[in-house]
Amino acid sequence: MGDERAAGAEIGAGGERAAGGERAAGGERAAGGERAAGGESLLLGRIAGAAWIVDLLRRFDFDLDRAADGPPEAVHLPSGEPLEMIAGDASGGAFMLVGTSVARPVLYVGSEGEGGLIATDLRAALALVVGLSSIHDATSVPYGDDGGARLREWLARADEEIREDWPELDAERARLRQALDLPEADGLLLEALHRLAADDDYRPVSDAGDRYEPMVDAPGA
Repeated sequence: MGDERAAGAEIGAGGERAAGGERAAGGERAAGGERAAGGESLLLGRIAGAAWIVDLLRRFDFDLDRAADGPPEAVHLPSGEPLEMIAGDASGGAFMLVGTSVARPVLYVGSEGEGGLIATDLRAALALVVGLSSIHDATSVPYGDDGGARLREWLARADEEIREDWPELDAERARLRQALDLPEADGLLLEALHRLAADDDYRPVSDAGDRYEPMVDAPGA
């Protein structure tokens, strides 16, 4: 996660007030209403309305300001479903919402020619971003027949390295989970990440017709 995590996130009084207002006015909505129709828009609005959340997500390598730059190159899906970039990471990759449904899946488009689906909706994608050392780390080791044991060990070691420079990592994760009503990333979401990323139907294709590489090895490879 590099320099993005090393940089400090200033938490201004205005950002704290915005966060507090969201919690006061929308506590019940967070638990229930956001999961219904319009939940994605409410979640994005909650993020945009609190400067401290935007800053902290940037430290977790989910930078909303990078959306203005667009993905590494123009891409599309074989299905023709529309794509909307909502954030980027320090490596130049893009997080993109897929389709037009109420709960849109999230696609990752990497700057090194790799890409694929990472989550079935925005909340699950944010849970992975916040709860794991990085999407890249989480897809660099196969989920495997061991129930993901080797992958989890790899991610635990990556977290330990991050804590050396960012001792507040666990506290900041807990803070974002509470503010955005995020589930834990370990378990079903981690398994789903590998299953979704292996779906060839959601591998990006450049406008030149080049199909992106899968983010994970195919099962049995």
